[in-house]
Amino acid sequence: MSTWKSKPLGFAIVDETPSLMLAVHHVSVSDDGVSASGLWELPLKGSKSTLTNLLTHWVPIGTRDGIAATNRILGRKVVSADLASLVSACEASEVQLQDHWSAYQGLEPKKRANLKPLAAKTWPAIADDGDAARLLEKLGKSPYAQNTPVEMRDIIAMSRLVMTVADTWFELESERLSRSYLAGTDTTRSLYPPEWIAKHPPYWPKGKL
Repeated sequence: MSTWKSKPLGFAIVDETPSLMLAVHHVSVSDDGVSASGLWELPLKGSKSTLTNLLTHWVPIGTRDGIAATNRILGRKVVSADLASLVSACEASEVQLQDHWSAYQGLEPKKRANLKPLAAKTWPAIADDGDAARLLEKLGKSPYAQNTPVEMRDIIAMSRLVMTVADTWFELESERLSRSYLAGTDTTRSLYPPEWIAKHPPYWPKGKL
């Protein structure tokens, strides 16, 4: 797989604001961790070049109105990555690691009786109509700072939800890599669940690949 597909820069979250602007928020994902790395507000007309640059190499994810506005600006269909399926892929990987841990302990149950269990992860229960702020509050996390402008609250909340999932995956991978019996020969950090990112590649303009 080519580098731009196997290691996208992260997520580009899009949302149409109440003032009918398009907000774009980058969530960077790298070997060093997950971070918010930029927030832009674009007019719905005359922003094609800027929006193209903000999306290229990033996995797009957004609200329905944000994706619709993105499609109008670019004049082509952009599909939002499925956050619910990302969580499902992460959970499946956690279950698989737990199974590997149990199998390893079971090989020598007496000798490995005190083997440290894997830390249980908490994943947001995302539904198709899930509200990012509500989901974050259920996890005990603040969706945005109190002084966040009203029209930026939805995209900040969604970005923080994406960051929460990406951070938890990063922690899961860190635990896998810290235990040789779990990592095996696969000692390269996966920034996203491999099967999921293969189905949700980053945006790439037509004719430039």
